Amino acid sequence: MPHAYFQSQPSPAEIEARIAGFGAWLEIDLDRLAANLAAIRAHTGAEVMPVVKNNCYGHGLRPMATALWDEGVRWFLVAKTAEALALSGWLPEANVVNMDALYTDAQYREIAERGIVQVVYTGEHVARLAAAAVKTGKRAGVFVKVDTGLHRVGVDYRRAIDLIRDIDEREALEIRGVFTTMMQQDAQDREIFVRYEALMAQMAEAGIDPGMRSVASTHGIFHYGESCYDLVRPAMSLFGVFPMEGDRESGLELSQVLAFRARVEELKPVPAGDNVTYFGTFTAERDMKVGTLHIGFFDGLPRELVNKGTVLVRGRPCPSIGSVSLNHYLFDATEAECEIGEAVTVISRDGPNDLLTTARTAGWMVYSLLNHLSPYLPRVYTRDGVPVALEEWQYG
Repeated sequence: MPHAYFQSQPSPAEIEARIAGFGAWLEIDLDRLAANLAAIRAHTGAEVMPVVKNNCYGHGLRPMATALWDEGVRWFLVAKTAEALALSGWLPEANVVNMDALYTDAQYREIAERGIVQVVYTGEHVARLAAAAVKTGKRAGVFVKVDTGLHRVGVDYRRAIDLIRDIDEREALEIRGVFTTMMQQDAQDREIFVRYEALMAQMAEAGIDPGMRSVASTHGIFHYGESCYDLVRPAMSLFGVFPMEGDRESGLELSQVLAFRARVEELKPVPAGDNVTYFGTFTAERDMKVGTLHIGFFDGLPRELVNKGTVLVRGRPCPSIGSVSLNHYLFDATEAECEIGEAVTVISRDGPNDLLTTARTAGWMVYSLLNHLSPYLPRVYTRDGVPVALEEWQYG
């Protein structure tokens, strides 16, 4: 039976009625999400801990995490404490791993009380979390972050065993996992494996259980089977995106789950020779019909799509024209059959304006495009083509 979140949603007819009034929205296909998850599980043979940070890469944290829960996912990784607290409230039985730094005793205590698994990599983290756990009377779970060469956060791999011994000796703490991050550079990633394996050997010699061993995120899943260990951390791959050249060579069959839809706000003739949009960035070379969409870079469209984006109108590719404004995006509708109020596809799941192609056309990383999608855009979730959930921004 679907999670109570989905059971409490409006009926499909009610959602469709709401969509009829939207000027723009995102559509997320939960069937494709489930298929991607199944493919990653089969490919890696590992437990999957989706990275659902930043509003699940723009897809919507609560509905996506809940849909994944319904598919048997029991681990989730977030980057912000607020995300961890929200997710642990929605899915209290889930293993929520929080990568955010904690600064106050109150934060440590709340993490311990809520049963959130905290990422640690310093002696101070360990001592403060242990103290908070003692006060709550609960044993706190930790994920140890090891710096094997990326040089962001993490305990240096050469000193990691000392920190891990400290954690292991504290009754108030439990090691739930030990993880590191790859650099996505072949020679250095090979060295990362060596360093991580050496630490695992040190832990085995000390009789310390590492819990869930985790190295691979999307890049590792695609290219380094030996990096998958017990727990993999997909984000882009789970959402059906192949972000780098050569990623498709992994053999994984994945499909993009997200599409960006918008309604035609205006259609008007523009005579040959007239300039269009701010700064006159487009000049009509012939008499044209121009369509306007009430979306722009406020919604996450890159401004660099000036004169080179693509909009699908009844499946027909139409070039964008002029600049991308804060709230407006124009396209050449001269050869297209469409009407005011009709929904067109700004980012498609397949074809000439999918996520990856749109990002590359703008000179962006697809990672950046996903993470700039506005939280104000309504998000519609479908199964078998039928809307089953709706998330809308609430003011006030």
